[in-house]
Amino acid sequence: MVESAASNSKGDQFAVSLVTPWIKGTMDIDESFLQIDMPNTVLFGMLPAGKSKDSTPLSGVTNVYTSNSYKIGAIILGALIVLLGLSMIGSSIVGALILILIGVAIFGSGIKTTFSYERSGIAKSIDVPFFEANHVREFEEKVLARIQGFQDDRNVRMQTQKSMAQSRENAQAIVDAVKGQAGRAKSTEPASSWLNGLLPKLW
Repeated sequence: MVESAASNSKGDQFAVSLVTPWIKGTMDIDESFLQIDMPNTVLFGMLPAGKSKDSTPLSGVTNVYTSNSYKIGAIILGALIVLLGLSMIGSSIVGALILILIGVAIFGSGIKTTFSYERSGIAKSIDVPFFEANHVREFEEKVLARIQGFQDDRNVRMQTQKSMAQSRENAQAIVDAVKGQAGRAKSTEPASSWLNGLLPKLW
């Protein structure tokens, strides 16, 4: 029996196939990372085949978007199987229902919702069934909001560091100026002492 990929994980859970909606994976976003843990499927989503796992720092996540795609081959094949099943209803109801269900599953597997992002310039895509479309768009908004917050925090930190560096430079300039004045005062002190000693002798 195949368990959900996210059975022990936090985050948003998504079905990976129309045929097996109980098999789910996880996509999650926190303060530092975008984490993906989704099962792969083959044969029009009917069989699970490994996993797609990825953990990407938010600083490397760019170009996040959601799209819909249509696999014409799967849609046409599914429609033909459904029509074949309908034509068999008179001779074998059970066989016709099985074919219709298979056809609907194949037809539905041809309509995908895709969550995409770039990791340091490399495109990553996660396909989920069409009925997860709203859920995926909500997750996209969550990711974009978290990335915006991360960028804002980084900009604040950079501005703070820049201000602190500028303050240190100003403080050092003041110290250097004070040292320079003190040095000039010491350099004029012998001449002043010599003049003070010479004046009484002239009088």
